[in-house]
Amino acid sequence: MSIDDLRNEIDIIDEKIVDLLNERAKFVLKIGEIKQQNRSQVYVPNREQEVYLRITSKNKGPLSNECLKAIYRELMAGSLVLEKAIRVSYLGPEGTFSYFAAKQKFGSSVEYIPARGIECVFSDVAGNRCDYGIVPVENTIEGGIRETLNMFVKHDVKVCSEIILPIHHYLMANCKKEEIRKVFSKPQILTQCKNWLAVNIPCIELIEVSSSAEAARIVAGAQKSEEGRCFAVIGNSEISHKYGLKILFENIEDDPSNTTRFFVLGKEYSGPSGKDKTAIMCYVKNRSGALVEILGPFKSYSINLTNIESLPTRKKAWEYCFYLDFDGHVSDQNVQKALEEISKKCFDVKILGSFPKGD
Repeated sequence: MSIDDLRNEIDIIDEKIVDLLNERAKFVLKIGEIKQQNRSQVYVPNREQEVYLRITSKNKGPLSNECLKAIYRELMAGSLVLEKAIRVSYLGPEGTFSYFAAKQKFGSSVEYIPARGIECVFSDVAGNRCDYGIVPVENTIEGGIRETLNMFVKHDVKVCSEIILPIHHYLMANCKKEEIRKVFSKPQILTQCKNWLAVNIPCIELIEVSSSAEAARIVAGAQKSEEGRCFAVIGNSEISHKYGLKILFENIEDDPSNTTRFFVLGKEYSGPSGKDKTAIMCYVKNRSGALVEILGPFKSYSINLTNIESLPTRKKAWEYCFYLDFDGHVSDQNVQKALEEISKKCFDVKILGSFPKGD
């Protein structure tokens, strides 16, 4: 067969795919009607996980599983919007890692609302101004994001999903490396690149700003002045296109395994997917051995504890709560038994959510 013949075959298949996608969309609309009648949540993370598992198990190639998941991610995002107009709050402005994490989860079809800070994302969800919110919760280099964890003490929102995003940093400017006088970025990014900066452009002034996207905006705006032409920014490569900056160096993070975990905030819990995690807050009296008493049931019921952070309650001096997340869903029998025992050791246990593990 010639190339034209093969392309004609592809065109015929594409027509069938379009018909099938729209046929699928008709069922999505019917499901949306039922959800509205029952006042059920539109985004169902455990169902999303089921779809990914099913399509990858059926995949015989040559397309990779990641390629199929990317296609279905956009398909499911478009399906969400058919059911309801979705608004997603994220730590802005556009171009931050939170923005790219949000796009990785919800695709291009939903409306993204940039927030000025992590607390604003929580407030957007708690106040029903947005359906979902995206916040960073943990980094492999710096550990737990305490600003995010502290917000769970203050706001009544649920964790309904998580996103795992590999973090790569790029040095961008419109001048040569030797001409750079100042480097702008958020404090965490500068910390994650400090060894590279010390070796490659030592004695450069480092300017901390609220986000890498804000840094890019400042640098792009300063380009008109002679001094501004010597400014550089560190951030995600995508912001170079938005702000007209050239990428000078790629992957300058000191740790190539640098990864950030994000939470998807919502107002309802997620059902079990078979591969879940649960996050809780434990409020304890200030006494010796309180933490040991909390941790005991995890060992007794063979539950893998994946993270623990101590946080002030901000209600009374030297009174603390503990953030914990662990493998399993709150509906699992061993998790229920462990939580029952933990509750006896605390004056309050707040279940933040059970959600599918991020890939």
